[in-house]
Amino acid sequence: MLRNTDIVIVLLLVSIISFASAESLQERERRAYSAQKPELALQILFGNRQAVGDARIKIRAPKLAENGGSIPIYISTSIPAKRIVLLQDSNPRALVAIWKVPKNSIPAYDIRIKMKSTGLITVVVEALDGKLYIAQQRVEVSIGGCGGGDGGGSYSSRSYPSRSYPGVVVRTQSSYSPPPSRSYVNRRAYNTQERYSRISENIFKEVTSSPLSTFSSDVDTASYANVRSFLNLNNQLPPKDAVRTEEMLNYFNYDYKEPSAYRPFFINTQVGNSIWNRNSKVIQIGLQTRTVDISELPASNLVFLLDVSGSMSSANKLPLLINSLKLLVKELRAKDRVSIVVYAGNSGLVLDRARGNEKGKIYDALERLRAGGSTAGGAGIELAYAIAQEAFIEEGNNRIILATDGDFNVGVRSERDLLRLIEQKRKTGIFLTVLGFGDGNYKDSTMELLADKGNGNYAYIDTLLEAKKVLVTQMSGTLYTVAKDVKIQVEFNPALVHSYRLIGYENRLLANEDFNNDKKDAGEVGMGHRVTVLYEVKLISEESGSRVDRLKYQRSRSHNYDELATVKIRYKDPRENRSVAMSKVVSFDSNDISQDDFIFAQSVAGFSMLLRDSKYVKDLNYADLITLAKDSKGRDREGNRAEFIKMVEKAEVLSSTKR
Repeated sequence: MLRNTDIVIVLLLVSIISFASAESLQERERRAYSAQKPELALQILFGNRQAVGDARIKIRAPKLAENGGSIPIYISTSIPAKRIVLLQDSNPRALVAIWKVPKNSIPAYDIRIKMKSTGLITVVVEALDGKLYIAQQRVEVSIGGCGGGDGGGSYSSRSYPSRSYPGVVVRTQSSYSPPPSRSYVNRRAYNTQERYSRISENIFKEVTSSPLSTFSSDVDTASYANVRSFLNLNNQLPPKDAVRTEEMLNYFNYDYKEPSAYRPFFINTQVGNSIWNRNSKVIQIGLQTRTVDISELPASNLVFLLDVSGSMSSANKLPLLINSLKLLVKELRAKDRVSIVVYAGNSGLVLDRARGNEKGKIYDALERLRAGGSTAGGAGIELAYAIAQEAFIEEGNNRIILATDGDFNVGVRSERDLLRLIEQKRKTGIFLTVLGFGDGNYKDSTMELLADKGNGNYAYIDTLLEAKKVLVTQMSGTLYTVAKDVKIQVEFNPALVHSYRLIGYENRLLANEDFNNDKKDAGEVGMGHRVTVLYEVKLISEESGSRVDRLKYQRSRSHNYDELATVKIRYKDPRENRSVAMSKVVSFDSNDISQDDFIFAQSVAGFSMLLRDSKYVKDLNYADLITLAKDSKGRDREGNRAEFIKMVEKAEVLSSTKR
């Protein structure tokens, strides 16, 4: 029989052995980071255990890296893992990172590493049962990375305490153990599965045969922030279809005149020379809504619908999402209400109708979220609308804020059924705002469509500064709609204008007869928002020809020789179903818009055209564009125009290296 003193000695020995083992593991990892070859690092970490190749380990990396100083790597696995190790054989130190994986998690990591030359990337997964699995990928390096140095240096971590929610499975975000003295900068993944709607650039139309141009308004800004992410974070030019000119234009503030109290818009117009074609003119149209103090706005019933699926585990997704919504919550008032619905493999209610001044309660609910599982987006949207309906505020602002990367890969409904549900719910006065996060599997086309059908707006959040702009600075425009189903129709005068083309708005075009059809859906405009439209026009001259025969029975031309066009607007009050019309004549004397704003708007459109390799760029290059943008920067209180100029300069460099 053991005496009490014997038991104490045994327990003490166990504690000492456990401490020694832990210390030994820590020491082995420290020594492994000094190993010069991958096989030596693995021997230090795992002894003589053999690793077996396994297709469940996924490595996403460029086959050819132009810059070895910053190579994006994405790693994921479905193997129940204890540790994941990343190595490369190009630099003096082979071991790049060790991730320690919590139980019941789905590990997925974004990282950037350095490689001084072409080499092999190796990922080893230590399973929960102690077995080792391995996968490898070769990366060709054109330009070595900063002398090679240490093997990589980009890591990120955030962990959350465990919590369960009724009806929803939410897994812990994986954490890991990085080497010392490394800093994290999250950048866009190289090998992407992103999806964008195809854009066919608008062409010139002759006024004699097509005098009307009709389209829906758009105040989305997602494309601009997404283009910025490509240029600044990934050092690459964006795909052409990621560039939507109207969203580039509408990202910026212009010093437009505001409307009187009884109208939602003031129609600002300006006419002048084109910066990209000396033989054409540009007409700028700016719709400006009224700005108000947020304290005067009605109460809000907000439902945060948050994607916590496995695809949201990256640092620029769920962690950024949480911090972004905290900025919005900070601005809420006691009369506002917040509910939180999350979805992964299932959907569930996390927070039910917290008051806007219960900020600690809302923060706590947000901070407990973690990513894991598949994406039942359809079920989440259904639940969010049900919660919003239960908490509906008469004469208030009832809105769902969907935050996601758009990767809806599981759901009980087809996409058509999902869109039909959203269309039905918007009729009840519940609108849908969409916030996009992340990269790699980003589904831009899906999110743009959801916001369009949900009577809402769509923004892309790539940084906390962008979150502040969208959710704080422009909070009234993002959350409070002043006019819905806003349609624009421009009639051109054939006596003065030979042909025209609408710059941007390709996926917002409407049939001419849709302008007066109140059953036809169109865009929404929020409080303080502005809509900027540019037309390139060619005036009548002796050299003007026609691609079609002269029409025998066409009515005679107008004799209003001082009118270039007439801008017509139709809109509905958010609570009404009948539209109201307003209009304004555009003439050569139109001068509502300052010269700086006129040239800067053209600079933004010109940048978009260069990125899209537009066939209509005649007399414009990057050097000229940079000069024009600098000269028209104006006061630039928010610094957005200065940032734009830096983006153009970055694109010029990338464009030259591409050639």
